[in-house]
Amino acid sequence: MRSHLALALPALILVAAQPAATPTKVTLTGWIACDRCSPARLKAARMGPVNRDCAQRCIAEGAKVVLIDEGARRLLKVTNPEATKGQESHYVRLTGLLDASAKALQVTSVTVLEEYVASCGRVPPEKQ
Repeated sequence: MRSHLALALPALILVAAQPAATPTKVTLTGWIACDRCSPARLKAARMGPVNRDCAQRCIAEGAKVVLIDEGARRLLKVTNPEATKGQESHYVRLTGLLDASAKALQVTSVTVLEEYVASCGRVPPEKQ
C-alpha cells in the first residue's frame, strides 16, 4: 500500500503544480442565452436564438448566462453577465478572454449584429 502511495504522490504534485491555462483573446459570434434551455437546443442541433422572454426570465431566476457559439457549436459560460445584460437572444459578436478548459468567456465587448425578432414556426396561410 505504501509503495502505491509513494508512486502516486509525485504524480499528484505534478498535476496540482501545473499552471492553469492562459485565457486566449477571441472574437466569437452567436446568441446570448441561459444555461437552462440552451443545452437541449444545442443537442438537437437547433442553432439560433432562444425565446427572449424565456431567457430573460430564466436569468432573472438565477440561470447562468451563456453564449451559443455559432462557429464551434458549443456553449460558453459568460463569467461577467453584466456585460451582456439586455442582449439576450440577439445575434452578437463578442470579444473577450476564453478559458477553453473551463468553457468560460469573460466578455470585453459586445456588438449586436441582428436584434431578436419573435416568430413562430407556423407557415402563414396563403392569401386568396
